[in-house]
Amino acid sequence: MNRVRLCAAVLTLLVASGPALADEGWRFRLSPYMWLAGLKGDVSTIPPLPAAPVDISPSDALKDTEGGAMILLDAKKGRHGFLLDALYTDVRSDTTLVPAPINLDMRSISKTTIVTLAYQYEVYRQGQTVVDLIAGARYWHIDAELQFSGGLGVLAGRRIDNTESWVDPVLGVKGRLPFGESRFYFEGGAGIGGFGVGSEFAYEINANVGYQWTKSIGTTIGYRMFDVDYEKGGFLYDVRQEGLQLGLTWAF
Repeated sequence: MNRVRLCAAVLTLLVASGPALADEGWRFRLSPYMWLAGLKGDVSTIPPLPAAPVDISPSDALKDTEGGAMILLDAKKGRHGFLLDALYTDVRSDTTLVPAPINLDMRSISKTTIVTLAYQYEVYRQGQTVVDLIAGARYWHIDAELQFSGGLGVLAGRRIDNTESWVDPVLGVKGRLPFGESRFYFEGGAGIGGFGVGSEFAYEINANVGYQWTKSIGTTIGYRMFDVDYEKGGFLYDVRQEGLQLGLTWAF
């Protein structure tokens, strides 16, 4: 959780400097949000044993999520700007890997920290319709713990804790589109990264429908997904996280 506190401290400093920067033509959008993400994929156990499958459906995410913190800061001056997106999730689940009579059970604890810092450039604007291109870096920190109970053999009673951090280059696009003259709007984006620098490959998609209550305040509901394939030194993390996203946006 120290990483979450660090992200919060950075964002606090940026928000505190917001009014002064706004006088110079900067525009900000600060969006705390909640992401109820399921998790599915493969996580390393003990080499040369095969990876263990982890499967938490998005519908189970509400009861399986132990904690989380997410916030997005979007800043622009003219066509240029930057964005900072930080999130932390702690998702846990219990499953039976091998049924009776062996009865090998597994508890998975997946703690994920993702921090993205990127430059953005506005390539299109028509009224309230905006499209931006994005280039930057994404920091990943994964703490994947597997606890085995029951069963027979080398995994019986074992606790395996795999921790890994890396940085991926990221390229993407994002946009915002109003629904006619109403207060409703669509916003979303997509990105790819990794390219063998950190992970082998990673991609993301998010899509939201929002409502603009006032000039400064909006709310959104939608979907977000991260898919990452990382393997290094015997550690494998080939996982997709996806689920419902709820957000609040403050523009200043």
